[in-house]
Amino acid sequence: MSGSIKRRLVAAVAVVGTSVGLSFVTASPIQGAAAVTVTGKLGAAASGWKVVMVGAGGQSLVSAVDAGGSFSLRTSASAAKRATLQMVDSSNRYVGPIVIGKEKVGKSTCSHHQLAGKSVKLGTLKLNTAQGFAIPAKAPVSTVHTRSAVLAKGTSGQPLSAGTAGIVKVTTAQMNACGKAVKGTSIATSQDANMAMGGDLDNDGLPNALDADDDGDQEVDAVDKTTTESAGMNPWIAVRSTNPLFNASVSTGLTPENVNSVLGTSGNYSIQFFVSNRNLLGQTSLNGVKWVWVDCGNLVYCGGSAPTATNTNTHLQNSNTGVAWKTYNGGFKVESTGSPATSGLDTSLGTNPGGNGNALYLGNRNTGNDPGGSVYWQASVFPNQGANTLTNVKPGDVYTLRFGTDDGEKSVTMMLNPHAVTVPGLTTVNGAAYTGGALKPDASGTLALKFFRPQRLTTTGETGTFKDMGGLRYGIIFMGQMDTPCDIATYSAYDAFTAATGADASDMGNRLAPLTDKQTTDSDTSASATQLSFTIDVRSCIGVATYDAAAAGTSWGIQLNASGQMLTGGMNRASLDLTVTK
Repeated sequence: MSGSIKRRLVAAVAVVGTSVGLSFVTASPIQGAAAVTVTGKLGAAASGWKVVMVGAGGQSLVSAVDAGGSFSLRTSASAAKRATLQMVDSSNRYVGPIVIGKEKVGKSTCSHHQLAGKSVKLGTLKLNTAQGFAIPAKAPVSTVHTRSAVLAKGTSGQPLSAGTAGIVKVTTAQMNACGKAVKGTSIATSQDANMAMGGDLDNDGLPNALDADDDGDQEVDAVDKTTTESAGMNPWIAVRSTNPLFNASVSTGLTPENVNSVLGTSGNYSIQFFVSNRNLLGQTSLNGVKWVWVDCGNLVYCGGSAPTATNTNTHLQNSNTGVAWKTYNGGFKVESTGSPATSGLDTSLGTNPGGNGNALYLGNRNTGNDPGGSVYWQASVFPNQGANTLTNVKPGDVYTLRFGTDDGEKSVTMMLNPHAVTVPGLTTVNGAAYTGGALKPDASGTLALKFFRPQRLTTTGETGTFKDMGGLRYGIIFMGQMDTPCDIATYSAYDAFTAATGADASDMGNRLAPLTDKQTTDSDTSASATQLSFTIDVRSCIGVATYDAAAAGTSWGIQLNASGQMLTGGMNRASLDLTVTK
């Protein structure tokens, strides 16, 4: 991570404080002084697309692209200041940004993409879907965009990360290449502006909300400790399997069809939505958000004419087989049924009066002093796409989170980021090749485990089918009514990892997975890829007295867990379910 990003992060963290995930203030479509209008024409090839105005703080406004390829957005001048325009295709997947203008700075071409809060007619735009951007055929006057600019790949004006999902290395020199741009309106920014979901932390031309690598270090946001604020609201993923061969380095012939057979089965794969009122309103508020639902557009699993997704985390009960998400309108539930709701909370909230379906329910963390304000909106969504899972559920899928407030409906845009689609591949146990079955601790009650990293699918601009995921956190979890982690003191021989210590050790994610892979970037998948290993003292983790008293043949369920960094309410997880037998 570059020094300039570190300084921006320090400043932002000082402002955000104890918030859970990133806070930002949303804006109504029309507020403040005179309204402004932004129009343009992408052409008939973009018919059925959307153009999303992503505000500086993360708020969003959406315009459908009509049959002729035209779009029109109307909002307040304040909401349009430093906002950007982003394209979403007819399948509801992210395409890339709209560049407003460009200029030459030294030997570099720089692209201007931030609006200056003024009305603008962009006219006909040149759309390049392969390169993931569009730019006006005739540049508008420069006063309609800000002076802020990002480095372009060439004279076309294509922003540095357009067409790549954002997973590119951005150097400090590249970030600063356009610092002397002179065209455009100068608009001051706050010190934490680049950390907001509408900001651009690495100056690569993609807003954080739609950038898979916010800080340009080639660590995807799912695992990057430095982007937990800027990426905090995006949904996270849970993948699990009982098959130790469900790994592309263990099973070199693993195909997308094999992956579909696992991810397409309920209980193995879910998309987790979890946001707080503080996330949505920028401040702690018990009753400021009335209802929340997810507009999936034409994503076939949660939008369109025949969505298939089920929601397995509703207000109806803690764990269920799922309800059709398209007909679920939300509700209210306390986390602890033995305690009353937080004082002052309106328990009639949580249900969407519009009956749109795809709702998040209002959950009340009603015990203790919760810095997030005690209220969270959540859903656990199984896409239910079977053999079509990898075809229809992809990084780049765009969701518009719509929510009700005292000032009317507001919205934010978020994206499904690259994530694990396989689990850790266990290869040896106590020095012997592992081919399946229960794990047997040695005479001292320990297990020495060796395994491959889980994989994600490659994205635009990458070669091959899979990439091994670096930077994940690993640990052993004993499964029961609650996940029970093993203390860091029970681990040894973990040279390839950094152990969580001090304040980091108290983080829930680090308690569940206290060993962080020292290899931070993703790498090519192969049977000769580097494996990871550690030894776990099962006897001490379970409890010496409990383990010693257990009869031979006693079994416990565990997970070899690989997880990302803590986001709002949870973290991306890929887990291999195993059995330990004494």
